Amino acid sequence: MTERDYIVPPDLHSGERMKERVHQICSSALCVFPGIRPSPDEYRKAALILTDNDPDQLQALLQLPSLPESTPILILITDETIPPSILKNVTTRLIDFLVVPVSQEIFLHRISFLCQVQKISAEHHAHSATLDKQLKALSTRDPLTGLFNRRHLTTNLREVVETAQKNSSHLSLLIFNIDFFNKVNKSSGLHFGDFMLNELAARLTIASRDIDTCYRFSGEDFVVLMPGADLDQAYRIAEKISNACSAKSYSHNGRKQRITISAGIASLLAHKPDSHDDFITMAETALFMAKAYGRNRIHIYSPQNTKEELSSRKSLTFLKETLNRTLEKTRNSVIASLQLLAQSVAGPEHQAHISTVSHYVTLLGKQLGLPEQHIQTFRNAITLYNSFRSLLHNDLLAKPGKLSHDERKTMGDLPFKLTELTDIFDYFANERNVLLCHGERYDGTGHPHGLKGEEIPLGARIFSIVDAVAAMNAERPYRRRLTHGEIVEELKKEAGQQFDPFLVCQVLTVIEKNRLFDLDPHVLQQARQELFAGFLKEQP
Repeated sequence: MTERDYIVPPDLHSGERMKERVHQICSSALCVFPGIRPSPDEYRKAALILTDNDPDQLQALLQLPSLPESTPILILITDETIPPSILKNVTTRLIDFLVVPVSQEIFLHRISFLCQVQKISAEHHAHSATLDKQLKALSTRDPLTGLFNRRHLTTNLREVVETAQKNSSHLSLLIFNIDFFNKVNKSSGLHFGDFMLNELAARLTIASRDIDTCYRFSGEDFVVLMPGADLDQAYRIAEKISNACSAKSYSHNGRKQRITISAGIASLLAHKPDSHDDFITMAETALFMAKAYGRNRIHIYSPQNTKEELSSRKSLTFLKETLNRTLEKTRNSVIASLQLLAQSVAGPEHQAHISTVSHYVTLLGKQLGLPEQHIQTFRNAITLYNSFRSLLHNDLLAKPGKLSHDERKTMGDLPFKLTELTDIFDYFANERNVLLCHGERYDGTGHPHGLKGEEIPLGARIFSIVDAVAAMNAERPYRRRLTHGEIVEELKKEAGQQFDPFLVCQVLTVIEKNRLFDLDPHVLQQARQELFAGFLKEQP
């Protein structure tokens, strides 16, 4: 064989010569050798890149944004050592190498093979890009309305808030809700309700500005992010959206329906939320106030006014009227609204306690093998109890010293007030049972009815113990936070008196299994053994 039949080291110094040889079999291959400087467009169109083992040139090649990841790179080297750049990028690039001298036959075969690899790789990347685009659309868009969904709001809002804070620019958040939407679904059917949501989304898109971003937050709740808008401008945009959504009736298959919306607005610069979650909470609180004061209106968040309005009229009558105005909302919407209202009065500690107790109830319910429906009822009862208690008696709960006789009596009437309030809603019947009996003690010395043992509903017995554990594990105005060991001792002491002994044992098991407390497992096991021993002594 002649020298012409081989690729030899001198060939690597002549780009034109390499190009002549390579293009015999692949005209779209690109030779990056001395004397040749391809354009970005040539890199994008190349089926294969050939180059020598110049480290600087290879590194620059690998960093080119115009070079598709599907394009193979063939490096021609003059010794048997594999270049470090190949080992470093082998998982992210299609990189191969040949040691020269190499026969022309082997060289051209390798080029032919790599061109086939490029074709398969390009198809794979194209399919992956299409799938990624489709998956992104599915994960960020609401399938009914085509608007962005809550998940996308959660991920996008943090970045938008941080950018606005960095630039000290205005950013307003609008959240609005269709008034009495449940009535629409009941009277006109779910299909008409879906049509209405879809039509409303179209009107919202037209009424909002091009720079605004619209989201379907939940069922009939929508959010609009308004960059650059101060409160005055945000209010004008909200009025335009409200008119667009409400001025014209919704007609579909012979049915016609007019609606109104209630809206809440929060401003990043005016209200200074601590986080993007707090930003949403502020707008939701404003929405609730718009609902509470008659609907079909726009309310701007004002923490001071909210506290004054609630504190000056924080009576049982006012709460009943507020609940009556939200009667048509679903159970979850009512609970969420009450949480927001109570949080504005009691602060973040309110939500933290509810979250902790709900978590404990879920773990204990699963330990007992209870149906999810029952566990959810207990969680609802927890939220209702703590929300109503904060709204009615936050001044007593925040008192640093011990309660007086009259104050204890006032707190003792809480179960009856809770029953009266939840009586407004038929769908809180199961929760009402738990709320009424929450203050009962296992030994029969509790209130309001002095029920004993299993006469007390299971939900109330569960609520009593997990609420106590959460309270002992938190700082209170009137006492310090108990240590984990002290909590276990308190549970043992009150087993059979305040708490159901069987549930105390199950709570200790939950604490051990889920590592809720920083305690040696032997301590919890010993506590359970002592409780069991006590049970045996009490047996006749």
